[in-house]
Amino acid sequence: MSKIKKIQLFKPHILKNVQYKGGSTRSETGGTEQVYKMSSNENMLGASPKAVQAIQDNVHLLNEYGFQFDEKLRDALAKHHQNDLTPNQFITANSGMELLELMCRAFLDKGLECILCTPTFKAYKNFAYVEGAKAIEIPLIGDNFDLDTEGVLAAVNNKTRLIFLATPNNPTGTIISAEAINTLLDRLPDHVIVVYDEVYFHYVENPDFVKAVDFIKKGKHVIGLHSFSKAYGLAGIRLAYAFSTPEIAQYLNNARRPFMINTLTMEAGLAALTDVEHLEKTIQLNTQEKPYLYAELDKLGIEYWRTEANFILMKSPIPNAVLTAKMLENGIMIRSCEPFGMEGFSRITIGTHEANEAFIAAFKKITNHLSSLARAK
Repeated sequence: MSKIKKIQLFKPHILKNVQYKGGSTRSETGGTEQVYKMSSNENMLGASPKAVQAIQDNVHLLNEYGFQFDEKLRDALAKHHQNDLTPNQFITANSGMELLELMCRAFLDKGLECILCTPTFKAYKNFAYVEGAKAIEIPLIGDNFDLDTEGVLAAVNNKTRLIFLATPNNPTGTIISAEAINTLLDRLPDHVIVVYDEVYFHYVENPDFVKAVDFIKKGKHVIGLHSFSKAYGLAGIRLAYAFSTPEIAQYLNNARRPFMINTLTMEAGLAALTDVEHLEKTIQLNTQEKPYLYAELDKLGIEYWRTEANFILMKSPIPNAVLTAKMLENGIMIRSCEPFGMEGFSRITIGTHEANEAFIAAFKKITNHLSSLARAK
């Protein structure tokens, strides 16, 4: 009797993949309503009121299938972007995560490569690994975490398909200069696509910031990524959209499934796009509160990086794990940057003035206490 060859059931590269883990939720930390959640870059003013109302108005439709396709949302997005792009240039999905997974599934495979510029959002690497692709990491350079344009270009080869660029970047809060991105795009071969993740773009104040749409209108191989999770305050409904050239967008839409976005999410997203007042309040709050946190961190002698997003990267005066745990004991959730490969750094969301004052008070209390213990030894 011939011996039956054992068939490998599991894909080895998926077995080895370490799944992305974001910041902790309130329930995971045992947090209550009294805890200020300054760890996940959410909108601390809450959700768009118009979006909340749209959800309430459509709850009675939950027994029916909703939007098989997303034409209504893509039409609204085109209008929202002043018709710089046509509806068929948008791709919608359940969160930016799902769009990133879709891009990797569409363009990456075993034997192919992508490039990411670290430290940055770790999900890029995770999704690439799921497809069996190799992720090439090019570190950001200098004191301001600048894009290493020459380093990226040197890493491009015939296997490269995607380059992930985040601007503003998470966790640094920095943007890619117009000169750097223009140089990169002008010198990339046609078989490489740049995923231009600008989910924090609403908060940018720097006039040097350039948007993905500017390159897409020129026919560049760029995919822009936006989310309803940040400025619109809708992280819980999981809605985002990408946009690109008609050819790339059509290809990605071919890989989408029907009935992807549920009824309540669709209606909430449509309503949020019209909620100008909530968006303006959100941006204004962020602009007003950044100087307060800068000034307080300066007084404490803490090194930090000026941000173009709704969070601040800072160096921790004590080990990350200790600081994170002690802050939580004092009712503040912050994010250790060790998962980004940045030991000794922490990230804090810019919140309401009340939350920011609570953060500074807790931070002072913890560092003063530890300093007193050190002096007593």
